[in-house]
Amino acid sequence: MRFYYTIFIGLLLSVSGYSQTVTELVMPKFTQGSNAGTTARVPFICRLKIDGLQINKTYRYFARFIDANSSATATGEGNFIAIKPATGEFKRFTSPNVAIATQCGDFTTDAAGTYIGWFACDAGTSATFTPGNNLFIRLSLNNGANGLTVTTRLNTTSPINVIDFGTTGTDGTALRSTPAAGGSAKNFILLYDDVAATRPVTATVTESDGLSITSAGYASFYVSDVENIDKVWGTIIPNNLTQGIQKIVQVGLDGVDVAGRTSSNGQWPASGGGTVSTISTNGGVSNVIVLDGNVVTLAPGAPVKLNQQITFNNPLISTYGDNDFDAAATASSGLTVAYASSNPSVATIVNGHFIHIVGAGTADITASQSGDDNYGAAADVIKQLTVNKADLTITAVDKFWRQGTAMPLLTVTYGGFKNNDDENSLNPKPQLTTTATASSPVGPYDINVNGAGSPNYNFIYIKGKLSVIGNKQSQTITFNALPTKTYGDADFNPGATASSTFAVYYTSSDLTVATIVNNTIHIVGPGTTTITAKQDGDQSTFDPASDVIQTLNVRKAPLQITAVDKTRLIGQPNPALTISYAGFVKNESSQDLLIPPTISTSADIGSPAGNYVITVKDATSNNYDITFVNGTLFILSLPPQQITFQSLPVMKYGDADFKPAASASSGLTVSYTSSNPAVATVIGDSIHITGAGTTVITAAQAGDLQSAPATPVDRTLTVLKGVLNIRPDNKSKNEGAENPAFTIMYTGFAKNEDASALTTLPTVTTMATTLSVAGSYPLIAQGATSNNYTIQYQNGVLTILPAQGDVQDNVNAYTSAPGLLQVNVYSVNDVKSAIQLFDVNGTRLVNTAVSLRKGFNTFRVAVGNIASGIYNLRVAGSGLMLKTKVVIH
Repeated sequence: MRFYYTIFIGLLLSVSGYSQTVTELVMPKFTQGSNAGTTARVPFICRLKIDGLQINKTYRYFARFIDANSSATATGEGNFIAIKPATGEFKRFTSPNVAIATQCGDFTTDAAGTYIGWFACDAGTSATFTPGNNLFIRLSLNNGANGLTVTTRLNTTSPINVIDFGTTGTDGTALRSTPAAGGSAKNFILLYDDVAATRPVTATVTESDGLSITSAGYASFYVSDVENIDKVWGTIIPNNLTQGIQKIVQVGLDGVDVAGRTSSNGQWPASGGGTVSTISTNGGVSNVIVLDGNVVTLAPGAPVKLNQQITFNNPLISTYGDNDFDAAATASSGLTVAYASSNPSVATIVNGHFIHIVGAGTADITASQSGDDNYGAAADVIKQLTVNKADLTITAVDKFWRQGTAMPLLTVTYGGFKNNDDENSLNPKPQLTTTATASSPVGPYDINVNGAGSPNYNFIYIKGKLSVIGNKQSQTITFNALPTKTYGDADFNPGATASSTFAVYYTSSDLTVATIVNNTIHIVGPGTTTITAKQDGDQSTFDPASDVIQTLNVRKAPLQITAVDKTRLIGQPNPALTISYAGFVKNESSQDLLIPPTISTSADIGSPAGNYVITVKDATSNNYDITFVNGTLFILSLPPQQITFQSLPVMKYGDADFKPAASASSGLTVSYTSSNPAVATVIGDSIHITGAGTTVITAAQAGDLQSAPATPVDRTLTVLKGVLNIRPDNKSKNEGAENPAFTIMYTGFAKNEDASALTTLPTVTTMATTLSVAGSYPLIAQGATSNNYTIQYQNGVLTILPAQGDVQDNVNAYTSAPGLLQVNVYSVNDVKSAIQLFDVNGTRLVNTAVSLRKGFNTFRVAVGNIASGIYNLRVAGSGLMLKTKVVIH
């Protein structure tokens, strides 16, 4: 096979770039892509011929994808895979550049300025690779003289359609081989959808190619089951192949075919046994089609084929006149079994697999299966068919012979002829004899019948009666033609009458068609029988009447077999297919059919929504005229569902996890996502608050086999800051000492947090210094910040004890404001006292009663009416006397 010659002649596609041309020798129809974020890459391989270059020159180059909108100078998109012409070395570049020798490929032209070689790349992550787009290959070349810029751009013109892995008809399915016997690393695998190998569907490389693509966004199956595994290859095929992959070819680096394998029905030997179809696939990237590399060898020579066996168990015993029947042999491959008869005078094969009885006897029926692209021929199985003779009843018709007249003509009736046979089918015909003669006295005499011959019938002879009668009165029978009846009709009176008025009785020549019950005709089965009306006369008045016969035709009853319409949702297995029957009579059912009907549909679990025919066929019956009515399998799109999601309550940082309580009309579980994890995250079916702020909570329901995905519903969640109280711890020191280290007490932290959760820690300040006198001073906290807390401050107290400490009473005083004297008293005990002010003459100017508490006490005494000067201050109480001088100004 030289597939590229065919393509070259039929698809001579060249595009000029200056005086250069590029010709497509191997150009696959499809490549993988999935818009932005491609993470399921597979290689794309093509083979091109470039003419019009400088002779014997080495060019730097790279190959990438473009689309119809790409500019004339665009470098293309996707990743370039360089293939060394001589060694087959593979290198992959995400940003190729001819200015850097290690960032591009190179090739050398021949004496005609031509280069033929393999080119490879894979998908990028831009919208260029949106499924459905058509792409092309652009070759970017330098000047062939170590130039550092692209000087020539050559484009291919056959569109390359982008597909991605998925389960719909417009998607693609992963396909790979186990290690292929006869495969060679760095050879190329071309897959075609026609036996003629017109244009590849896709192309790939046999591993190991030396590349490491584990972190390059390649398809999961490729990374785990193809990459760097010797003689394994993998690719993507479109799901809409109506004929499947029909040819797989291994081609060497030199472009010469190594070997190919054909499957005209799109079925290929599967890993694990049997075959797998590549027609109308729907596996996506998860349900990978895996071919058996030990059978799909791609090695030169005759292909390896699977074995198959024929099972032919049914006993082949029939009777002349039986309906055609199915030989019912099967092949383990599932392929159709063919039949042949060794004796066409006994049986022939009709409609492929039905045995048609021709005559009694024996014949060898040979079941054979010649194999196909995947299976070798099965061993023939031979079974002997025995066709027994049918029973034919020959009845001598009763006659009357009046004395003195000529003997009546003796006749017979037949019951049981098959296949439209009649008396002329017998050789010889039956002979009739009787012992009665012209001189025989009145009375009955036997009419004997025998001597008939046929290879297809066993004869049952029934004697008749020849009644020799005297000269009595004659009588006649009136017997009108019988109406055509249908199998299942009720018994009926034939309606014959005798002129003697004597009762008429009846006989039937074929008891398989009709019998006589209580002098009425009882329908037994379809066919034709002769009904004879008789009247035997009596002893004295009437001679027997001449028999009168009428033909009774019984047609088959109409039976309608209907495939019952069924309905299911897309993606579900087919429901059980059922059949309804209309027309059974005599309390019969489908159990009374010779061959039961079969029922089937072409739809499977991967079929898209639509209407599919349910076919019912193959039933046969001796008693029914069967009409088949096909049904319809309605595959419906998944019903929609809606999400009910009420507005969310305003929450506060530190609140416990809560359930959003969205629900889906389908009853399926709703899932949630948060747009801002810094505010809230989702844990199971609950919202976990992580910070103050706002976030959008999205409720979603992805659907299942019963329901389509619901439209997501967004709700805004507002989380308020928590309240954090900050208060400096109370502290104390002795007068003149350095301020102690200040500490802070926090109230309101949530989630077991502490001060480390603050963005900025608070600071504590006070106006007290080493020079401050004994007394109480506020400690002020400020400056803390937090994203999650509203901060409230409370002051603490710094207590400055007298220099001697807290074991001795002490007093100091000073004018804190005009006309106001501040008196600070440290008391060791609680005591009632008085603040007294004396001038230098000892005159008491102030006497204010106070109650001292243990510790610091501060009092403000009005002295506005006292002149400026130096005064003596005294605090006196029980066991207490403190004195100091004070300046009033």
